[in-house]
Amino acid sequence: MIKYLMRKTIYKDMDHETQDMLLQLIARYHVIEFFCCFMFWPVVYAFPIIPVFIIDVLEDGEFSMTTQIALIAFMLIYIVGFIVFNKVFNRIMFIFSELLAKRIYFLVCTKKGKALSKEDFETIRQINENLYLFIETQNCRGHCYSICFEMCKALKKGAIEFIATKKFAIDRDDGKDFTMHVLYVNNGWAFDTYSSRQYPVEKLYKIYKAKVYKSFDYDSICDKSYDEFRDEQEPELAKWSAINDCSIFWKEKKEET
Repeated sequence: MIKYLMRKTIYKDMDHETQDMLLQLIARYHVIEFFCCFMFWPVVYAFPIIPVFIIDVLEDGEFSMTTQIALIAFMLIYIVGFIVFNKVFNRIMFIFSELLAKRIYFLVCTKKGKALSKEDFETIRQINENLYLFIETQNCRGHCYSICFEMCKALKKGAIEFIATKKFAIDRDDGKDFTMHVLYVNNGWAFDTYSSRQYPVEKLYKIYKAKVYKSFDYDSICDKSYDEFRDEQEPELAKWSAINDCSIFWKEKKEET
């Protein structure tokens, strides 16, 4: 039911193939975001009624004149305040619900899997706090090359894997059907920067309809900087991408992050 509603609303302008991919990659975030956004509004609108029930219990249903005047004054102040500060209030509520959704998603989705353990996240936090914050706040989308490279260097294990992923229909403006993407792979699982989630790597291949280019384990990158690794690998990767109908956007690290 939820997937059907998403197809008809959030993803309504996309083709069925793109919808299938997005539902498997980021639908959970949208669900969490929706509930975090709307869970507060019933409380906001019910708030003026709460004092009435409390006073009703305390005074056995018989409101004194003083109580009635106080309730009317409270209602008026609340209504005027809500109208005056509506825009500011909405903005604050939106920011708070968005931060809450990101935090819940990180704990419930990002940290679940076998590519990265809780200890691995703590290691990343201690060694590279900026990298940890990028992952924690789901800001690593669009930075897969450098994020995965730095994760592998920080953890001193696993590998980074280059794959050509099927493009979403809305992104095929250059005529290419695939785009280059990088995963952090460990224990047969992969961390995906687009969805900020961990998947069995074979499942992720199916979701992305991937063509696998090449993997680089920690030992092969440990003595290289990100820029050195990029300069060394980009020519061959560009040739492979041209043959395999794949776009490649390998930015400098300072541009990515």
